[in-house]
Amino acid sequence: MRTKTWYPFAGALVLSLCCGLPARAAPTSTPDTVAPYPVDVALDQEGPNELIYRRFPGGQRLYYYDLDHNGVSACNIGCDGPRPPVYAACSATPMGVWTIFKRYNGLCQWVYNGHPLYTFYHDAPNDPKGDGEGGVWHLLPPIKQP
Repeated sequence: MRTKTWYPFAGALVLSLCCGLPARAAPTSTPDTVAPYPVDVALDQEGPNELIYRRFPGGQRLYYYDLDHNGVSACNIGCDGPRPPVYAACSATPMGVWTIFKRYNGLCQWVYNGHPLYTFYHDAPNDPKGDGEGGVWHLLPPIKQP
């Protein structure tokens, strides 16, 4: 049986342990203490050398859609019901490979490496069912760790 480890607040925890500060007192306004991914996302240990991104809270795996181009979603009315976008506050700050764009309905969505991100309504956290659907939906691949 695999053991899952969630890392949504790992940066603040490490900082608090190193500096002897309570976790809630960890500074968050300087760029070097900001998590390298959005608060709407968590990292999960998938295997001994892999981490995967999941929607937080909820734990669903993240998908991208081949028909999206130039950071703009092709999954809109009718598509975004079973494939909920990973929404972002329009005032959120992009970070590295994580950017934001405004959708057709005025809401904002997280983009990872140029791919707008979604979940699949029918997925359970450890049982993603939408990978490869129609040949155009794909799970965000794991991050390989040395």
